[in-house]
Amino acid sequence: MNNFYRYIKNRIYNCYVLKKIKMINSLYYLIVYAIVSITLYCPQVSADNKFASMELKGTVNPIIAEHIVNSINKANNHKVQFTVIKMDTPGGLLSSTREIIKAILSSIVPVVVYTYPKGAQAASAGGYIMLSADIAAMAPGTEIGAMHPVSPFLNSGGKSGKESSQSGIMKKKVLNDLIAYARSLAQKKNRNVDWAEKAVKDAISSTYSEAKSLGVIDIIAEDMNDLLVKLDGRRVDMNGKVFLLNTKNITEITYNMDWKSKIFNFFADPQVIFVLIIITILGIGIEVKNPGMVVPGAVGTAAFFIFLMAIKVLPINFSGILLIIAAIILFILELKIISYGLLTMGGIISFIAGSLILFDSPLPGLQIPISSIIGVIIFLLFFFFIVARSVLIVHKGKISTGVQGLLGKSGTAVADFDKKGKIMIHGEIWNAHADEKISKDETVVVMSVEGMMLFVKKKA
Repeated sequence: MNNFYRYIKNRIYNCYVLKKIKMINSLYYLIVYAIVSITLYCPQVSADNKFASMELKGTVNPIIAEHIVNSINKANNHKVQFTVIKMDTPGGLLSSTREIIKAILSSIVPVVVYTYPKGAQAASAGGYIMLSADIAAMAPGTEIGAMHPVSPFLNSGGKSGKESSQSGIMKKKVLNDLIAYARSLAQKKNRNVDWAEKAVKDAISSTYSEAKSLGVIDIIAEDMNDLLVKLDGRRVDMNGKVFLLNTKNITEITYNMDWKSKIFNFFADPQVIFVLIIITILGIGIEVKNPGMVVPGAVGTAAFFIFLMAIKVLPINFSGILLIIAAIILFILELKIISYGLLTMGGIISFIAGSLILFDSPLPGLQIPISSIIGVIIFLLFFFFIVARSVLIVHKGKISTGVQGLLGKSGTAVADFDKKGKIMIHGEIWNAHADEKISKDETVVVMSVEGMMLFVKKKA
């Protein structure tokens, strides 16, 4: 009987153990299946509830590019969900644009490029950067496009023969290269390839709403808050990895330029460099003409050193500088040579030509506005033909003050005198000497001056 109970007990225990093992195995397979399913559905989801933001404002230059590239790298290291570049640019250097795009394409987290605030633009270089974004967004009142290469050396006309043929080939090479670049970026990010080609080839531009309907951008957002709302729940596929963005209660990490970069970026502006060149030429020129004035020389020298610092950032065409110097020389010669305005016209033409080719970049944004050029020309003409001419007239005029200013002036005898006496001139009484007898109140003329003695004779 005891053996029978022991047998029943062992059977019950074995059944219980087997059921437990089956339950554990089932649970194990269920967990594995869930993990695999989640992994296949969303390979990588950031657990950090934060995003990075930075500004790309103004001309795209090496300083801006370095700031954006470093900021994207910092954002990757901080393991943010995504990065937002708030952009407003008229264009800039192609080399700097490519550096920014390389950083965007190499980012390990999604990069959102947002043309912001309202009224901003993503022109030229900005268009290429928008095409490279994982998510492209624009605020109302913004535009994108005008990506055609512009350069005085690419678009100059009037040439003939072999020179014209070479210029045409170079223009085609640059244009075709940029068309391929824009198409490549659009294909990579599933954007409108035909629009990208037309933006480069035909320099077309589109409004924010047109860009959205044409498939150039993904989102239209009123402001940053609206952008975050529209990003929430969006999936971004980056080389097979799908990111699910969660922007609820998300924290923003802002990357700003340091003070050194801000100073360099300010002086890297084409219009600032243009003004520095004018200040340098005028300041040093005035100091050379009038040694000892100190202030013009000091200001001109300071502007020159800042200019040398700036040309390390932007590509300066020294032919443009030579034309500007030649223009100022022609303005100076107009003051000394009667040319009936020919030298002035030559100076104006030389100045405009030099200003237009001062910076050379295939992308717009580094050209000096014609309004700025005209404004500087008006200032220079005023300076040379009003201020400088007045100074020259004063220097050439006869001295009218002091002892030397009495030469040729008329006065009257205070009393009768022979040889030596006193005369009244300019309301002052002076000692006078005459080789003839002078009567009281008789008018005399000053012939020479020796010390405090005036040598006079009767007025004819």
